[in-house]
Parts: sequence; C-alpha cells; structure tokens
Amino acid sequence: MSLVPLASLGERFGVSVRGMDSIIRLACIVHRTDYWKRGRTVDKLGIGDMSEAELMRYVNEGVKD
Repeated sequence: MSLVPLASLGERFGVSVRGMDSIIRLACIVHRTDYWKRGRTVDKLGIGDMSEAELMRYVNEGVKD
C-alpha cells in the first residue's frame, strides 16, 4: 500500500504514474486486494483539495526543528 499515496499524489498533480499504477494493479490481482480502496489516497489523507503551494507549506511546517 506504500505506492498508493505516491501514485495518488502524482496523479493529483499531473505526473505520469503509469509504472506505479501497473505495479499496484498487479499487486491487487496477486493479493486479491483492492489497494486503491484500502490505501491512503490524497483524499483519505485530507490533502486532496490543497494546491501545490499549500501542500509544500503543510509539509515544511511539519519539518521544523
């Protein structure tokens, strides 16, 4: 399920994630599990409506020393 958040984030911001999506789909078939349904997507993480700038600000605020 670790690829799902990365692929979801890439899709959200227009990055091609065809390779990751293929691996996720193969895993879904092999494990008989819908990882897109179970995994953490940008919507499930609550960041689906954020712009790139808002997301960067959110990430950088969590990295403070």
